[in-house]
Formats: sequence, structure tokens, C-alpha cells
Amino acid sequence: MLNRVATRIFLTAGAILAFTVIPLLAQGVANQDYSGLDKYPEQGRAKGLSFVGVRAAEFLTIPVGARGIGMGSAYTAVADDITAMWWNPAGLGFLDKKEMMLNVVDYTMDLTYSYAAFASPVADGNLVLGGFFGYLDVPDIEITTVNNPEGTGNFYNAYDFQMGASMAYTLSDRFIAGLSAKYVHQDVMGNIGGSAFAIDAGAIYHSELAGREIKFAFAIQNLGTNITMSGPNLLAAVGAEDRNGNLPTGYEEFSRDPYAFSRRNSRQVYYKTNTYRLPTTVKIAVSYNVLTSEKTNWLVTGELWRPSYIPISYSAGTELTYNFDIVTSASVRMGWMIQTDEYTESADQFGYTYLGKDPTFRGLSFGGGIQRLVYGRALTFNYAYKNKGRLSADNFFTVRFAF
Repeated sequence: MLNRVATRIFLTAGAILAFTVIPLLAQGVANQDYSGLDKYPEQGRAKGLSFVGVRAAEFLTIPVGARGIGMGSAYTAVADDITAMWWNPAGLGFLDKKEMMLNVVDYTMDLTYSYAAFASPVADGNLVLGGFFGYLDVPDIEITTVNNPEGTGNFYNAYDFQMGASMAYTLSDRFIAGLSAKYVHQDVMGNIGGSAFAIDAGAIYHSELAGREIKFAFAIQNLGTNITMSGPNLLAAVGAEDRNGNLPTGYEEFSRDPYAFSRRNSRQVYYKTNTYRLPTTVKIAVSYNVLTSEKTNWLVTGELWRPSYIPISYSAGTELTYNFDIVTSASVRMGWMIQTDEYTESADQFGYTYLGKDPTFRGLSFGGGIQRLVYGRALTFNYAYKNKGRLSADNFFTVRFAF
């Protein structure tokens, strides 16, 4: 009994310490030395705005799971199903059955992002193992040049994908830790690509407050190696000519001039590309069941994000679930994620106006879902809508099956 009490005290103290230290570590994520284009922060970038567009594999930031998105992306502490693979791998520890899911995102600019995953408890449920695969499809894009700004008539396409494995381990009846390892790849035109390896890690501490469940969580996403693009399309032939097309003085045959340069064939060289970091994010979160009864459960949650590519962000959300009977339940959700990396005025300090919709409701999301037990197996369908301000909105659809 004494050992159990000591263990619980140790884990509680560790969790509290972690929640205190993580924000400090997050500052390290924000203040790291930048590489690639973002090492010139004063050129073309207003102070306080984001480094979006100068991170590799930014498709990794597309959220997975309509339930979490409908709650304003405040899901790091709530995650208790297979979508935890994206939000916080520690949440897989709450699975008591095998689960599989398919997530389809109708994304901006006619992009489509698909994500599939499977997880299963093992070792008497103390350990949960799973795998996932995500694929971003970029439709054909017409090639434009300086001389042909309206297009050349030729097209190119691109794709990104990630694949990996996740695990979660229940350390005690209050504390769960999780880890995901993944391979990330980007490809343009089929012959320019780059790859990286990354991890997600997190922990959830859950207890009770006033007889209702409360959770504290922290997570870090996309901590890994950098990406440098390479491939046949970056291969070029370099002749003897200078930039103006002139041959060097004395470039003649030896038979005519003993002091002439020796002739050589064109050399094959690769264009050098910048190296880019992954979009790393550190998150801390809390959730609480405000109301719990036989028929109804009302959940509220909030969290803080410290990404490496935009300023600090905040999110909050709520979910109301009603059980119609022992086999059918439905939920409605709403949330808001506040990001401070975009102007809300119609023009910036230089007088340039912005195109697109007013970003006033950027980050607002809502959705719902229904779950049905069929012969002891749970089938869940969730939908979420997320407003992206000037980038319009996204629709998310998730189907989850537990058996």
C-alpha cells in the first residue's frame, strides 16, 4: 500500500513538474536558429508574423480526426481514441478494443488529405500498438515562367506522405505515456524529393475533481531531422562558357596554342537547395467533464500551442454528448483556435490591402457525430467544419470502427 502511495506521489509530482517545464522548453522551439529562407527574418516578413511556407512537410500540420477539429483543435488532453495518433500518442492508452479509422480532408486549393490508422491493445491492455499512413494529393498545376505568366501549357504534380508506428503504455492508473515514430517524404514532379524521420511524444495524467474526470496533458509533434530536396530535375550541364555565354580567353586547341586551356566536356552538377526544418509544435492542455450523468456528458477543454513556425496559439472547445439508449449516442461540438500570425485589418502598415475573406472568424469550428453499437462493435461517424479566414474553410470527415 505504501509503495502504491509513493508511486502515485512521484508520478503526480513528475506530471506537475512537466507541465511547468514544458512551456520553458517550448521557448527553445520558438527561439531556435532558423535555416533556409527563414534565416533572413527581416526580409519580406513583418515583425511578429509567421514562418509559414519556410518549413518542410507542412502537411504534417493538417489535423486528423473530425472530433478534435470540431472542438477547436483543443484535443491533446481529450484524445482517447485512435485519432490520438495525431494529437497525442499517449491517448491510445485509453483504448480497450482494436480500432481502425479513415479520415478524409477536403482541403484548401482542391487538395485532398487522406489518413488511415489501426491500433490494438496488447499485454493485458497495458500496451497499445498501432500504425498509420497519411497521403496528401496535389492536383496537376500548370507551369508558369517569367515569359509565360499565364502558363506554358505544361503541368506538374506533387505529393507528400507520412507513415509510421505508435505505442502507448499505461504507467499507472493515473499516468499514460505515448510515442510515435514516422517517416516523412515530399515529392515534386516525380523526380525532386526529400525525406525525414520524426517523432511525436506525449503524456496524459488523469484524475478526478469533484467526482468528475480531469486530465492534464503535454505533447510534442514533428521533432525530427531536416529535409533537403534533391533529384534528377536539379541536375544541370555546365559548360566552359561564363554567365554571358563567352568562352575563356585562350580557350583553343593545344595544336594551335601550347598555352591554351585544355578543352573539356560539359560537367554535370546539382543545384544546391536549402535545408528546411519540420513544423515542430509543443502543446500543454487540460480537459474537464463539467457534467456527467447516465444520459449526458458535457466536456470542456483548453490548451496552449507553441509551434516553431508561427507565434503562440490558444484553443478551447466543448463537447456535449447524449446517450439515446445503450447502443446509440450523438455529440455536438464547438471550439475556437486563436492564432496571432495574421493581420485582422484590411490593410497592413504599408497600405497594402489583403484579398480574400475577412479573417474575423478564423479558427472557429463546429461539428458533430454519431456512434452506434452493432453486435458489440462501435461504428462512429464524425464531421467538422473549420473556418480558415482568408483561406475559406475545410470540411473533415472521419469514420472509426472499434471491434
